[in-house]
Formats: sequence, C-alpha cells, structure tokens
Amino acid sequence: MRQPAEWERQRATLLAWPGGDGDWASSLAEIRAEYTALLDAVLAHQRAVVLLQSKHDIDGLPFADHPSLFPVEIAHNDTWCRDYGPICLTSTTDASVALNFTFDAWGGKYQAGEDNRVNEQLLKLELLRDFERVDVDLELEGGAIDSNGAGRLLVNWSCLEKRLPQLDRRAIDSELRRRFHLNQIHGIDLPALPGDDTDGHIDTIARFAAPGTIVYQQHQDQRWTETLSGQLRAMTDDRGRPYELIALPEVAGFDPTLPANYANFLFVNGACLVPAYGVKSDERAQRLLAELLPEHEVIPIPARTMITQFGGPHCATMHIPEPTR
Repeated sequence: MRQPAEWERQRATLLAWPGGDGDWASSLAEIRAEYTALLDAVLAHQRAVVLLQSKHDIDGLPFADHPSLFPVEIAHNDTWCRDYGPICLTSTTDASVALNFTFDAWGGKYQAGEDNRVNEQLLKLELLRDFERVDVDLELEGGAIDSNGAGRLLVNWSCLEKRLPQLDRRAIDSELRRRFHLNQIHGIDLPALPGDDTDGHIDTIARFAAPGTIVYQQHQDQRWTETLSGQLRAMTDDRGRPYELIALPEVAGFDPTLPANYANFLFVNGACLVPAYGVKSDERAQRLLAELLPEHEVIPIPARTMITQFGGPHCATMHIPEPTR
C-alpha cells in the first residue's frame, strides 16, 4: 500500500466549479475564465470530476457534453478541494483506499462543515467505487504533503504542528508513517509565504518532480530562500544520496503581498500545468519545467485571479490515481 507520486498514471482530476456566492462573487467572470482554462487542459489528458453546488450550475459549466467530464452535485464550502478531497493509496494486492482526513479550513479560519461531507458522497460515484473510504480522525490537508511514490513524504513541520497541536513532531511523524506506509518523512521548517493562509503548505514551497528530484520556490526574501535550500540539501534518499535540487524562479514583478509561486503546478497524464501570472518569470519557470520533464507537455494556466484567494492549479484540484492491480 502506498501513495503514488502525482506524475504516475491518474484516473481523474477532481475540482470544484466556482459558484456565484462566497469568495468568488466579486470576480466570478475572471475566476471562471481561469477554471475554464484549467478544465480544458485537464480534459485534453484525462477525466475530470467537477463538484457543483446545485444542478443549476451545470448551465454555466464549460465542456458539459465532454465524454470525460463527470459533473456531480455535492454541496461544499470552498473550491480548494486539494485540501478536503480524498487522499488515495493504491496496492497491487489489496483494495485501494481513499483516506478521508478531517478538514478544519486551515485551522478554523473559515466554514468547513460541507467540505467535510464531500468525500462520503463523492466516493459513491461509479468511477470511484473501487476505492474504499477510510475515515481518519486527524486534521490533514492534501496540500500539506507531497509524495515521491517510493515511501518518502515531503512536509513543512511549521504547518503540521499548527494543525495538530495535540501531537509533538515525533507523534506526527509516527502517525503519517503509519497512515501512508512510509519509509521516511522529509520535513522543512519554514514560515508561510506572505499572504498564505494555509500556514505554509508544502505545495507552495517544494515538490518532488521525480523520486530523486525536488523543485523549490525562490522568494524575494533571500534569507527565507537560503534557509529552504539549506534544509533541502540536508535531505538524502534511501541510499544516502542527496536529492537533485532545482530552483524555481521568483515570481518577479507581481504583488508581493500575495503568495504567488510556481511550485503549485499540477500533474495530469502526460502534462504539467503551471500557474502563470502574466509576468516575465512565467516563461523561465515553464522552460525550466519543460527541460526537467521532457515526457510532459508544460502548459501555462492563468492564475492571477486564483492567487487573490491564495491558491493555484494544484490547490484547486485533487488527483485520483489509477490503481495498479
């Protein structure tokens, strides 16, 4: 039993279509344009399951007749389904499972009652019925962890300790190892980027791009960047070798009060979808990832509006892996 890496074969991508109420009400046209671009890129490569607040939202949903689009009416509080969607583990011998952790809207900052009921309904879909739902009475968000598919998990201790104050670091390590069947947890310890209300999710800071490769986000705060790179250099793989480290460019010429970053990219089958902010550094980030991931099409996804609510393509989605049995 293991959590596959995100670049492994996927069955579908989950996302939640922005409704007319809530955080996106004042920028609905702009955010729906960005989600349309995101959904278009996903559907070019695999299935998409789209959460709708009500059946009436289907009228404004693009690509509604696409054969790989699966709209489903499930009430939810927030569009950032990376953090409340199912975290799936697969096995070659046992049934695959969908871990359903508790979601408390990033430490109780917002309402989350409906988000916490999504997976119970979602996993009844025919497309997902071979995943056994396993409820876990721990607060953990999907954006707070990143797997290399080979028994290693990347986290930010600063974030996890805020979510699980009842546990010390050793207890958190033990719980995650047990739940995810891990050999090792690699933890950085850094404060969040400016404006990041997730308290420093790892998917805004550093990500695995291959079992032995980590990409990390540079920031205009050089001390923050140097601390991050130093902590990553201290990590070694299961053979004691240092990881190959690739620095993503700073998002230059953009609002410094927002947590804009390129680490929030999204893998789909055969492609890597990278947040784009309409600044010059976008092209550098895309070229770097294209060189690093030659078997993937690198596709920019407009994210100027997404980042105003502190997220990007990875935050907006949850990947559902394809079981390997």
